[in-house]
Amino acid sequence: MKVTLEREGKNIVKMGIELEPDKVSRAYEMACRQLSHQVRIPGFRPGKAPRMIIEKTIGEEAIKREALEKLVPELINEALLKENLDIITAPEYSNFDFKLGQPLKFEAKFEIRPEVKLGSYKEIEVNVPEVALPEDALERALTNVAETKASLAPVEGRAAEMGDTAVIDFECFVDGKPLEGGKADSLMLDLVEGSFLPGFCEQVVGKNAKDKFKAKATFPENYKRKEVAGKEAEFDVHLKEIRKKTTPDVNDELAKSVGHENLDGLKESIKAELHEVVKQENESRAQRMVVEAVALSAQVDIPETMVERERDLLLGQLRRYVEQQGQPWEEFEATDEYTQMKTTKLEEARQRVLTSLVLGAVVREEKLTVNDEEMAPYYAELAMRYQLRPDQFEEFANNEDVRRQVAEEVLTGKVVELLVSSAKINFVPDECTEDHDHAAHGHSGKAVAKADKAESKTEAKAAAEGKEKPKAEAGKKASKKAE
Repeated sequence: MKVTLEREGKNIVKMGIELEPDKVSRAYEMACRQLSHQVRIPGFRPGKAPRMIIEKTIGEEAIKREALEKLVPELINEALLKENLDIITAPEYSNFDFKLGQPLKFEAKFEIRPEVKLGSYKEIEVNVPEVALPEDALERALTNVAETKASLAPVEGRAAEMGDTAVIDFECFVDGKPLEGGKADSLMLDLVEGSFLPGFCEQVVGKNAKDKFKAKATFPENYKRKEVAGKEAEFDVHLKEIRKKTTPDVNDELAKSVGHENLDGLKESIKAELHEVVKQENESRAQRMVVEAVALSAQVDIPETMVERERDLLLGQLRRYVEQQGQPWEEFEATDEYTQMKTTKLEEARQRVLTSLVLGAVVREEKLTVNDEEMAPYYAELAMRYQLRPDQFEEFANNEDVRRQVAEEVLTGKVVELLVSSAKINFVPDECTEDHDHAAHGHSGKAVAKADKAESKTEAKAAAEGKEKPKAEAGKKASKKAE
């Protein structure tokens, strides 16, 4: 087999392949035999028809396609090994020249992995802003526990006030016409600033239960329903009931209501969960900053095609999320938010590609591998996640795509562990405050937020796992109804 290579751009290679006539003939003959078993030819048992009859029945071109289907991947793999090429896209084939008695010729074009020149990736030194719980973290968590046990009691003898919950019926009119989807019955609306359209809640304040009245509010200019964005709306409102939230005291009774013997037991449970969250976030920060430092120390010329593919993957994930929320993707594409996120996703994609290339280079440099024993826990976790039956698990675990994904995940964990274990990590005070933009500094401030989420033994665990227990959602529900 003769192989020629031609470079096109940074990492695109066009490969020319030429295979000797005798090997081409053998591949053709093998395809004939295989097809003779698959096609019923009158007067012949399966597999016994001569080549001339098979060619007449099926056609020479169909036999060639069968031969190429098996032959081409084998030739490409052999050529890649011979030339030591690491491809990252499926080959695009062209210019096939397949004539019996002559060499087979064709071309394949693909992208290869860019060369990565690793910098210093062992014993690298990083300063990591250390997460520390605010002094009032426990108190805030306890307050949040009490909030989850709050109750709404009817209010009598006074008008609605900010902070109350109003039970309302309403119908929305824009340009004098009822707005489609702009009607609600017995809606629970928290009377807090920003829980509905601007200025709406303030017009409910001062009204009494059973009152019927009109209210006006303007949809924001960036409202997702473009046909009403920036327009004034008029509402027919019926205030059916006023309710006031009552929050229990933080005491032993509260602790017992969430499954603890007493208040001290609840406090200890919350403390343990919060400290675990802090520990995990500090570990996560250290890992992220070590990997970023290693990536920045490397030299690699990243092709834009790789970045664009990764960006399209991220935008695809965003599209699925948007559509799951019930918003048409085409509508979201027309928003300023999409324009901003598209730019953000491009930069995120560039960083992801860089990190992936550099970690892959470290894997190859260190000759890291994975085995079935290391992959087993990941399979078990996936099986639980997708609720696979035992008879489905074997097929799932043997799926080539699944195995590759699991292997990549295990390898990523191993290479990150290697880098972190050899790094010098200095934890330094985090200058960010709880109201600061943590994300802009590469860390999330999750521990501060978790102090507000931890609620009981079960609920604190959910908070540590990033899950939030549903809270009073009257304001959110009201907004959705208006939309």
